[in-house]
Amino acid sequence: MKETSYSDMDQPAYRIAYLIAGYIRNTLTKTEHAELDDWVNESDHNMQLFEDLTDEENIKANLAKMDLVLVDQHWQEVNNNLAQAENEYRRKQKRTIWSMAAAIVIIISGAVLFLQLVKSKPEQTTVINADSLQLLPGSNKAILTLADGSVVDLSTAKNGVIDSNLVSHANKPADGELVYEAKNNGPVSALHALSTPVGGQYKVTLADGSKVWLNASTTLRYPATFNGKERRVEVNGEAYFEIAKNEQQPFRVVLPDSSVVTVTGTQFNVMCYSTADAKEVTLIEGKVHVAHKRKEQQLQPGTQATISVAGLQKHTGVDVESIIGWKNGLFVFHDASIEKVMTQIERWYGAKVVYNAKTKQLLNAEILRSEPLPKLLKLLELNGFVHFKIENKTIYVLP
Repeated sequence: MKETSYSDMDQPAYRIAYLIAGYIRNTLTKTEHAELDDWVNESDHNMQLFEDLTDEENIKANLAKMDLVLVDQHWQEVNNNLAQAENEYRRKQKRTIWSMAAAIVIIISGAVLFLQLVKSKPEQTTVINADSLQLLPGSNKAILTLADGSVVDLSTAKNGVIDSNLVSHANKPADGELVYEAKNNGPVSALHALSTPVGGQYKVTLADGSKVWLNASTTLRYPATFNGKERRVEVNGEAYFEIAKNEQQPFRVVLPDSSVVTVTGTQFNVMCYSTADAKEVTLIEGKVHVAHKRKEQQLQPGTQATISVAGLQKHTGVDVESIIGWKNGLFVFHDASIEKVMTQIERWYGAKVVYNAKTKQLLNAEILRSEPLPKLLKLLELNGFVHFKIENKTIYVLP
């Protein structure tokens, strides 16, 4: 069959055809993987086309219809159709050219699969079943425990007043948001607790105007109103803080190991899951003071304090974008290990992860947290290092 340098072709359809064929062959470079990832993530239409073209059953069906001896003839026919479609595209619509690209890639895919079958080399693919429909992306879910011990499911509670007393007023103005307003000064308030489950997130505005975003599996304890010389809250999990400035009343965040983060007005992220090997405090804006046992660290924007068996340590030049991506509705993986990637996915989709293989290769991707699990895993496979199977609410990591 005649050699064709698809990578040198200027038309977008040819370029995408080349990239998808390279994905099937596992011959793409890191830069080409990133280019294909960007295109797939550009629209649901692109994602659907990619899934159709890389689906093993589609490739087999196409192979059954094709006589490989006549591939050159088919190629010429498709080429002519594509040229015709390009003229129509310039005048009217965009999608026709992609359907032509689909035909190109199916031909390539069929040939590749045929060669692989001859060599008895198994084709790797993401296997998805009905369980994936139950592993939905997370959403605005939280449980509020009031001072008297009563519990409110904010996922089902109607918008409006949630709790009101002499010193504070708690209101749910919209889905995913809880707002406190201070009424009068009074004695120290009993603590409220806001807890998100696996696959949950929530935002709360405290009585002093400070805002806190809670990631999945997180609990924040706080008074309904702040009185006294300090504003003190407790967190277990992951939360992003945007603190209202008040130098006369410092804001203190207490971690599960009793470490204390002290600020007057700033923005920072705290990751302190009990299952994590290290607790992390990452400063985005302003200043924070981190104290652990007898050691202390002052942070500047873009720096991070970690608390682990090695003690309290300070790090500079941290990747802030990947750390706070969750707060902006994104999974941001920059040179991330497979374990770090799957920990976030496990927590957000409520899945169990089993490793049938691990890779030392680092993964790179930026994906919306609202994406269906099969699509997210397909996008991760574009890195070319791992494959996945979903079965019985479990994600299996495959070589």
